Amino acid sequence: MARALWLPVLALALGLWLAIGLEANRHLLALALRETEALAEAAARLSDPQALSPLGVRLTERPREAAPLWGETAAGVEVAPQGILVWAARPWDRGILEAARAYPPYLPSPLLPFGLALLAWLWAWRRAEGAVHRALGTSLSEGRGRLTDLTAAFASLEEGVAVLKGEEVVLLNPKGLALLGLPPGALPPLPLRRVWPALADRLEEGEAYLPLPTGRPGRVRLLGFGDRRIALFQEQAELLRLAEELTQSRRHLELLRAQAHEFQNLLHVIGGLLELGQVEEALRLVQGELAAEKALESLLRGIEVPLVAALLLGKLRRARERGLGFRLEGRLPARYASIGESLASILGHLLENALEAAQSEVGLRFLEEEGLKVEVLDDGPGLPEGKETPFLPGASGRGTGRGYGLALARAQARALGGEVGYHRKGRWTVFWLSLPGPSS
Repeated sequence: MARALWLPVLALALGLWLAIGLEANRHLLALALRETEALAEAAARLSDPQALSPLGVRLTERPREAAPLWGETAAGVEVAPQGILVWAARPWDRGILEAARAYPPYLPSPLLPFGLALLAWLWAWRRAEGAVHRALGTSLSEGRGRLTDLTAAFASLEEGVAVLKGEEVVLLNPKGLALLGLPPGALPPLPLRRVWPALADRLEEGEAYLPLPTGRPGRVRLLGFGDRRIALFQEQAELLRLAEELTQSRRHLELLRAQAHEFQNLLHVIGGLLELGQVEEALRLVQGELAAEKALESLLRGIEVPLVAALLLGKLRRARERGLGFRLEGRLPARYASIGESLASILGHLLENALEAAQSEVGLRFLEEEGLKVEVLDDGPGLPEGKETPFLPGASGRGTGRGYGLALARAQARALGGEVGYHRKGRWTVFWLSLPGPSS
């Protein structure tokens, strides 16, 4: 800030110095001109004007300008090597009397203008300090650091932020520029109706789902702040991805807790049997668990995509923990490994929904037709056919903060060029997934 003020202060001091010098020389030249004219007039009254030659008076036939008329005086100012030359001429009996005097230019002392400029700099500095302290509650140097921190934080936000004043966008972060399809060099203020027409038609505070200018669906929240509004916006696909991460983390935690509880109970039983001396019974229990594990491995042998196999292993354990039967039919070839992560996520949502709804049994069936078709079955109470409600975000009868799994599954399936739907088949509710074959 101090360095930024020095250049205008120096320019102000130089301007003051030049103004003082020009004004002083103008007054001095006016006085010198009157003095020279008086000298020429006094010489004209003498019988021998040569007596004033030491003062710059001379008799000439060739004056500096055209000879003045009788009774008139000609005068002028010239810049000469010896300084500023002031002259005056008037007619005389034997020629033209001319008086000329040279004066050095007046150069004022720089102390006064530079002192005034320094006082102006100190005043400006104090005003700036006061303004920053009133706005940020801190000193100018600390305020500069805080402003740098705020700028860095604003630029690093993963959510689009737009500051609106009236119907103008006065500030945008880099993420907001990208979401609105604007080039990085676009400088606010920008007309809101040209940048985002859908938002210009809805400026009420609150949350809304609006299409972004790029054509992608998005969510926007409008907050009031004085005479400005703050718009926080994000692509809906990004929100679904974040919700998916949270959902998967919660399910992994629940699965780990269930497995830890199951193994802990098993260890307690084996430990109790050993303390009671029932070694053979403990051995039969361990062999039974090993047989169950081998049965699980045999059941999953046809699942050649490792991520999906790992998911199904966890869901089988979860079904056993809940006392539910689990049927698995068909094969999942290894050629679908390229979409294994997405496929595991979609099936995780569908199976979790089935496990929560089922009364006694859950089924999973893989069918290969033109692409891949998967059916997830449960014998729960079911849903009316032809309704889109289960696929809406937040649609759940199990409390707030739930109901995003099916919406995420449909969004991910459509991103792969597939579809998710459901229908009733006898006592079964069937959620199906249809995906095209993997690209070569």
